[in-house]
Amino acid sequence: MGAAGCVTTQPPPNRLLVHVDTLDPEKLAQFEQARVQFVSVLRARHKSDRRGLYIKVGTNTYWSVTSFARWRELEQIGDERAKVTRALARESEAYDKLCDETLVFPHASELWREEPALSYVPTGRRLTDAVQLVIEDVKPTADYEAAWKPIAAALAQAKFPVERRTFFSSYGSGRTLSFWLASSPAVLKAAPTLQQVLTSVVGEERAQALLAAWRACVLSSQTLEVEAKPEMSSD
Repeated sequence: MGAAGCVTTQPPPNRLLVHVDTLDPEKLAQFEQARVQFVSVLRARHKSDRRGLYIKVGTNTYWSVTSFARWRELEQIGDERAKVTRALARESEAYDKLCDETLVFPHASELWREEPALSYVPTGRRLTDAVQLVIEDVKPTADYEAAWKPIAAALAQAKFPVERRTFFSSYGSGRTLSFWLASSPAVLKAAPTLQQVLTSVVGEERAQALLAAWRACVLSSQTLEVEAKPEMSSD
């Protein structure tokens, strides 16, 4: 509560507009080159197509993620994208043609909500530092937050060098998506396992119990390498 007579409200959660481009592996280079060339045109004209950060997921998928907070901002993003398309009509048409030729299923868009209670970001690393992604199907009745909380506390106590930022695909797949964040993939590779970190903080028996409770919340999971692509991105 603020000053007398005033009511404070919580800021809106961070959300992401996510576009999924799954590519024919044999045409991956065509997609990447087309995007880099179009971004160079945008930057030369001091424009943005509001596609946000490009992240390569696995071997042949790209996600473009654009941050927003309030729902009304979606309309603004769409209007700005259309404006740039009209301003760069010839370049946009050529770019779209090259990209469309590379696409395979699935090709879709989703809306994600950030989940701070499921994250571990002591220094506030962003998705530009993403090096690994874990996609989970979480049991609808599971208390994932309660299972994760003591694990995050142990990571903080151990000053674990790899951070985690988690999102829920509220309009889309319904999955929980956790990005592990570090200054480089080498930092992730050199870091101890979660089992090792937890054991060092709470002991082996407690560590096993915490991990078992956490994993029991998940029906299935997939782990993928990811890499942010600033040369393809447009804020």
